[in-house]
Amino acid sequence: MKIKKMMAIVNPNSGRKRGMKCYKELIAWRDGAAKETGIEVEVVLTDKSEERNTTALAERAVREGYDLILVVGGDGTVNEVANGIRGSDIPLLIACAGNGNDFGRALGSPGEINEVVDLISHGQIRSVDLMEVNGRIGVNILGIGGIDTRVVEYVEGTLKKKCGFIPPNLLYLVGLLREILRVRIKYPCLKLEVQEQGLPARIMEGEVTLLAVGNGPTCGGIFRLTPDADLTDGKVDICWIRKTGRIRILENIIKATKGTHLEMPEVETLPDRTLPRLTSFIVSSSEFLPAELDGETIPPAKEFKITVIPQGMKVLVPPSILVAQRPLLVKTVKASELQLA
Repeated sequence: MKIKKMMAIVNPNSGRKRGMKCYKELIAWRDGAAKETGIEVEVVLTDKSEERNTTALAERAVREGYDLILVVGGDGTVNEVANGIRGSDIPLLIACAGNGNDFGRALGSPGEINEVVDLISHGQIRSVDLMEVNGRIGVNILGIGGIDTRVVEYVEGTLKKKCGFIPPNLLYLVGLLREILRVRIKYPCLKLEVQEQGLPARIMEGEVTLLAVGNGPTCGGIFRLTPDADLTDGKVDICWIRKTGRIRILENIIKATKGTHLEMPEVETLPDRTLPRLTSFIVSSSEFLPAELDGETIPPAKEFKITVIPQGMKVLVPPSILVAQRPLLVKTVKASELQLA
């Protein structure tokens, strides 16, 4: 694609300050190779101010007619940019500089700046699905009420600051082990309801260990909770794990790193041992539920409305991804076929 004007949005705190390293490399590229090829580049460090927060910068890039946004950070940074460009055609190019980078890795996005900027000339545009959660855009994973949401709260709020020596892809594993060893594990009672026009509502209800809604196949850097999720199939995969004991939770964690946890009896699956795959549904509870979206906490609520936005965002990816991407799954499930607990 022909790029004349691009904005690079850099999270300086991503990936143990890896964002700052990328920032310096981008400045050098802007003043060198990019200038020689006639690309106008604005490189901006994000902060919490009204004008320079990530979403506000993305919104400005849309208003001012930029051809491309380069996002340097993890899934949380990509999420904030996606919320800023919603409804527009401006594509994203991702430099994986965060802890998990699950969404970026699913797209084959590199982490080295020299490889990233090479895609401006040699990459190709794809459209991927998004999900809307109570009015907010999500790109990869949603967790509601379960053990994973408490892990994210702990990792983002405490562990990253206290244990900087832990490799980024192990932070969530450490957080999980801490949660399992707690004196009392919380099992919220959730109801998942799907309503299709002209059909009776389908409901799945009960106490859960975990409820994850996956647009992409991985989360937390190493977990494949929704291993067959496809960013381009117009659906999200539902990983509903019923209440179970500590030993079984540990077994599920180990298996989830390989995506083989679907064989466990407490994981709700269809008869062919695949996860339910839906386009629009509601998750509710009698109490306020904590939730995380793309590795960041979102406001707790008693009800979460989730809807897939098919092909809702354009991304610039390596050409090989277009070839290597597995075919769209033909084994999908309509809401009316959802198996009840």
